[in-house]
Amino acid sequence: MRPTAATPIPRTSTPKNTLPRPARPAPVRAAPWRFPTVHRADLVNGVTLHTCDRPGQEVLSIEIIVGVPLALEPRELEGVMGITARALAEGTPTLASLDFIQELEHCGATLGAGAEHAGMRVTLDVPGTLAERALGLVVSALREPLFPHRAVGRLARSQADAHRRHLADPERRASLEIHRALFDSGDRRSRPALGDAESVLRVDRDAVVAFHARYVRPCATTVVVAGDLARFDVDTMLPRVLGSWEGDQHATEAPPAPPVPDEPAVVLVDRPGAVQTRLVLGRVAPGAADPSWDAMLIGNHCLGGSVNARLDTVLRERKGYTYGFHSRLVGVVDHSLAVVTGAVETSVTGAALKDIEEILGALAQEDLTAYEHRAALAQIVDAAPLRYLVPADIAEEIALLVLDRRDPAVLTEVFPRAAAVTVAEASAALRSAFPPRPVATVAIGDVSRIEHEIRERSDIPVTTLRC
Repeated sequence: MRPTAATPIPRTSTPKNTLPRPARPAPVRAAPWRFPTVHRADLVNGVTLHTCDRPGQEVLSIEIIVGVPLALEPRELEGVMGITARALAEGTPTLASLDFIQELEHCGATLGAGAEHAGMRVTLDVPGTLAERALGLVVSALREPLFPHRAVGRLARSQADAHRRHLADPERRASLEIHRALFDSGDRRSRPALGDAESVLRVDRDAVVAFHARYVRPCATTVVVAGDLARFDVDTMLPRVLGSWEGDQHATEAPPAPPVPDEPAVVLVDRPGAVQTRLVLGRVAPGAADPSWDAMLIGNHCLGGSVNARLDTVLRERKGYTYGFHSRLVGVVDHSLAVVTGAVETSVTGAALKDIEEILGALAQEDLTAYEHRAALAQIVDAAPLRYLVPADIAEEIALLVLDRRDPAVLTEVFPRAAAVTVAEASAALRSAFPPRPVATVAIGDVSRIEHEIRERSDIPVTTLRC
């Protein structure tokens, strides 16, 4: 068979009047993301409102903060604020516990409550269409809680059991001991936020009722709402629901905290047979209100705030001592704790401490690198929009500032200000927060295997505790 010739494809000629292709645009760095504007209003009864509009969000996230520092708890009843917060969900005189919970469930709402060193915090997430009904339930519990005897006793026992579990958990035990080592014994921040097993078991209904009556008042309360404000008419709904809450208007001041000591301490907690040693090294550093805070965050990210930071690079990648070692800035009232923490295999405890000292010593002698600085900015500044996609994250960030007694309006400038932090500023702030020799060192592990080398490395007395 004779092959058929293919049909030729006609050629198209380029018109002579075609304009030249424009030059490819050069990439530029995006402007730092700005936190959404936070609006403030004050109700007649003393409640402060902070609202943040997030159009298109179906769920409203509500944070209720009662500004009652834990320092106001009676020493013998520490933990009463946490029990009071959790007992709010036990109903009201007109709505028993199960009915109260069922009403919230019918609203599709989730409720959380707890106590922090700076105050009481109640969290409510609810579909916007049912927000008024759900918030009304919570406000009725704040205004006139039921506090059943049996429920208060159950919550006290549960909180005491939680404290005992924390003592048995190496990470939580280390956190408790570092607070005790860094703060004066008369400072509330030196003791567990939820109290210990002995103080919690002294809390009864009378103590809870008295604490609520004295401190949970509208003038001490701030309400934060994030979500689609216009669609659900939040600005009209909030005064309608919260305005009926009445109470005393006198302000409550916490007693001044004792000065923060600067005495070095080394604490060992014995866990016979432990195959790992949980280490926490730290000191008390400036809080979030300090001008150096943004630079401290950048510097902390380079030291141990990511898997590519110096601590993980040396202790995990190069040496294989640990699954992860990090540094953190943990906020407490008026201050923060600058801590280096992680767990290492028992036999390399001394070697790990030596490496940590060398890492901190190197940072004391030289600045961070430009690469580390860029990586920190990418994580903290450039990725900021991803961390605030939902209203709950927005509301939580505002609530943390309220607890820290700072104006949430500053949030709009946080990320542009962080983007302007230089390598030199981040390095100086890091050196200030994390000196080569930390004030306190806590090790939780098998003392028979780690005590000798820790005592050899320490020029101060070592305190040994038993679990």
